[in-house]
Amino acid sequence: MKYLLLVLICISGNSIFAQQKDSTHKEFLAVLTLSEKYKDEKNWTQADQAIVGEHFQRLIKYKNEGTVVLAGRTDYETNNPDMMGLVIFYAKDLKEARQFMMDDPAVKNKIMLVKVHPYGIALNKCQ
Repeated sequence: MKYLLLVLICISGNSIFAQQKDSTHKEFLAVLTLSEKYKDEKNWTQADQAIVGEHFQRLIKYKNEGTVVLAGRTDYETNNPDMMGLVIFYAKDLKEARQFMMDDPAVKNKIMLVKVHPYGIALNKCQ
């Protein structure tokens, strides 16, 4: 019974947290894919790798500020058609969400392409 109560508290607490950052922000899902050129590893330069480093540092910054909920990628080779990155984050609306992702260094420099979708977290890992 104690275990069931703990699970219910955990789920309800996380669903409240997961619903919205605040009443003016909604959740969005960004799906990042590599531009065709970067699907071949021999086309990567040190400058390209540095830009992807900036992309990662930006995600860390916004995670620490509470805007990014989750970020990661599939564990495939760059040339695999299923290779993609995902970012779940908060924004006021779809326009702001799209702009947030268009400002990403990897997207700006055309290393990655992005599609942004309205999203809702239904379950979250209890911490």
